[in-house]
Amino acid sequence: MSTGRQRRSLTHVGGEAETWGQKDVARALAGALHVEPAGAGAGAGAGAGAGAGAEGVDDEGRAHVHGFHTYPARMHPQTAAGLVRALSPEKGTLLDPFAGSGTVLVEAMIAGRRAVGTDLNPLAVRLATLKTNPHDSPWRDALVTAAQVVSAGADERRKRRAGATRRYPSDDVDAFDPHVLLELDSIRAGVAATVDPTHRAALELVLSAILVKVSRRASDTSAASSPRRIAAGFPARLFLRKTEELARRLADLAALLPPGASAATVALDDATRLRTVPASTVDAVVTSPPYVATYDYLAHHAMRLRWLGLDAHAFAAGEMGARRRYATLDARDARAAWTRELASVLRALSRVVRKGGRVGLVVADSAVHGEALRADAMVASVAEDAGFDLLARASQRRPHFHGPTARVFETSPRAEHAIALEKR
Repeated sequence: MSTGRQRRSLTHVGGEAETWGQKDVARALAGALHVEPAGAGAGAGAGAGAGAGAEGVDDEGRAHVHGFHTYPARMHPQTAAGLVRALSPEKGTLLDPFAGSGTVLVEAMIAGRRAVGTDLNPLAVRLATLKTNPHDSPWRDALVTAAQVVSAGADERRKRRAGATRRYPSDDVDAFDPHVLLELDSIRAGVAATVDPTHRAALELVLSAILVKVSRRASDTSAASSPRRIAAGFPARLFLRKTEELARRLADLAALLPPGASAATVALDDATRLRTVPASTVDAVVTSPPYVATYDYLAHHAMRLRWLGLDAHAFAAGEMGARRRYATLDARDARAAWTRELASVLRALSRVVRKGGRVGLVVADSAVHGEALRADAMVASVAEDAGFDLLARASQRRPHFHGPTARVFETSPRAEHAIALEKR
């Protein structure tokens, strides 16, 4: 049923980068932003040489665990790898306070750093935790066996036309064909009955990974309907195949890790507070704050949060930069709100980063109600008061896909920036 369509990560090929600041740091930032097109050859870091996954052709951005589960607008692994190696000391502690699906954390582990991540999205915390814990071969084999039991149970229930184990809200009734919803219900019941809690947690994320694929939804980031002809029994087969893929991807990651590498530490936390990270314990930060007024992760992940039974109240209240919130603000208020949010993040980072530690930010220009918000200038405006010096910047042109605000960037194109700061 695969369409064979390639998924690409947030950073796109953008030509030469404009640089500013310390030459060696700026050069490293520019190198991190430069991502070869898919199929153009292996890149540094990012698990170069890993095989293609089970869902069509992979590019470097989907090598090993990076390709397991969709996550809108994640940083490209090549960019993450370049920034990790350029800005953090060997064997140092690296933090990503917007961990998302764990891209930076995985690349930090491959580079031999101690990885620490936080996110306010409970799905992100679950996903990053899974992807940064490769487990051993017996665990991975047992995971596949557990998925076989779940898949067989779903098939058995389908063949005897068993009813649903629970009532489903209208959102789910509208999202799936009736026979698909019944099969997913059986898969969820089988996952819930899995004895080993670590296998159960992993299988819940496998279920999460296939939900949109078998739904009527066009994509993760679109609410538009895109009807699919899903054969009876396909969801159960896809669930098993996705688990087998996960096991292979975890094994691929394990082979890339240096001896003695430990799993990342991932916690549910607000990047503007970082209550779970002790003061002066972090050697470097590599992260990409949500781009202002560009995405709405709560809406993108609502189905998965619901199916996994995750409490999203804190996430709904505190999601930074969410389009749904900025849509109600005029340009002046949007600029002021984003400046406050950036300042809060940098103040929190200033508390946890050691003196001399470096922070790498990947941010992009946005537009609100006809006014451009230049991300590099906004970071520079709050960095000093938060205790950071601006070391260097590299910027590449980026396309702007939002039709209503496209004219904002007609004379001065939109850009994505890699910015390096240093703690005073």
